[in-house]
Amino acid sequence: MHFIAVLIALLLLPSMCSAATIEITDSRATPEYWISRNADGDKVLITSDKIAKLNAQIQFKDKNSVDLSSLPKIISADKVNTAIKMTEGDNYNNTHKAVMDLPVRYAVTTKRGNIRLLPQSWNGDNYDDFQGTAIDPAEAVAVFCDSPDGNFVFIQSRNYFGWLEKSDIAFTDRKTWLSYVKPQNFLVVTDNKKLIEVGGQSLLFQMGALIPMVNSKVQNDMWVARLPVSVKGQLKEVEVKIAKSDKAVNKGFLPCTENNFIRQSFKFLGDEYGWGGLNDSVDCSAFVQDIYRSMGINIPRDTDPQKSCMPIWAVFNNVTNAERWDIVSRAPIGSMLHKRGHVMMKLGNDDEGRPLVIHAASSYLDDGNKVYIRKVIVSDLHYKGNADETIDVLTDIVFYGN
Repeated sequence: MHFIAVLIALLLLPSMCSAATIEITDSRATPEYWISRNADGDKVLITSDKIAKLNAQIQFKDKNSVDLSSLPKIISADKVNTAIKMTEGDNYNNTHKAVMDLPVRYAVTTKRGNIRLLPQSWNGDNYDDFQGTAIDPAEAVAVFCDSPDGNFVFIQSRNYFGWLEKSDIAFTDRKTWLSYVKPQNFLVVTDNKKLIEVGGQSLLFQMGALIPMVNSKVQNDMWVARLPVSVKGQLKEVEVKIAKSDKAVNKGFLPCTENNFIRQSFKFLGDEYGWGGLNDSVDCSAFVQDIYRSMGINIPRDTDPQKSCMPIWAVFNNVTNAERWDIVSRAPIGSMLHKRGHVMMKLGNDDEGRPLVIHAASSYLDDGNKVYIRKVIVSDLHYKGNADETIDVLTDIVFYGN
């Protein structure tokens, strides 16, 4: 019997080994672990005035970001075609180009939509190459031109441009549109997701999304939001009441604190990995973007501009493995650690002094085999995305500070 038990154990050994995961699931995978050890965690790190200056600097550097209110009323065909070529890349289709200067049209998203790199709907693939990003409801967009079949429009949002299905927007006048570009009174979604019933449908808002309000007053312990619906393609606003006690929203942005970086990040823990916002979720760069925007910091959408447009905290040039660990251990809570094509957020150093991160992970290598984990997890930096441990392929750390 002992021999049989040993034999069974040996037969099971490969499968047990393959079940290894990079995900940490003990107490370190809870916000309480990190908050309880941080006496100054609720100290405000950066004021709203400095955030406004930082946002202006990021917008200046990021080719995808723009102050929508400053757009001209007539957009040249050359500028539209240049933007379309940049979006479509090697798949550029000459039939998509604008043939004349065009008046900018004003629209607001009436549902969560997908900004596409080509005027084609999502094909259902979890890694659809033509997916740019997702966009929340109640976002202002500038419409430049239509696709040849009329089903898509080429748009500029506050931080992305690309093709959006026309059924996802409603057209309006410039004055109303500007009230969505820069709403005076708004709620901020502070949960990973917030569903609101409007006009018989559920609108999905993601963390950091702004929900415009009628005014800042409370009526019978309720906020009064104004949300857009489409009536034959034209914007109509519907008033929706949201309980003041609703913990999924906040009046204005959250203060920028270390504990809020921790609290906000853990609200996504376990959520599915969503490439470009597919599957109503986040990928690695949208994950950190949403955390930051819930505190009013508008970092770029994609990993490369996040590196090039945010203040650099550290660059890993010609440093040893030991020096890398030392640098990461000193990185601030909430800082973004980049490696090629991936970004993670620093949680802190555990009781053993090991720096841990939280991130929307797609896959990793286990004994040379690719494993798709596809969710938001806590991990250390030993895991391998390729032949090397992550600590050895970090390129930089960025943060809002110096």
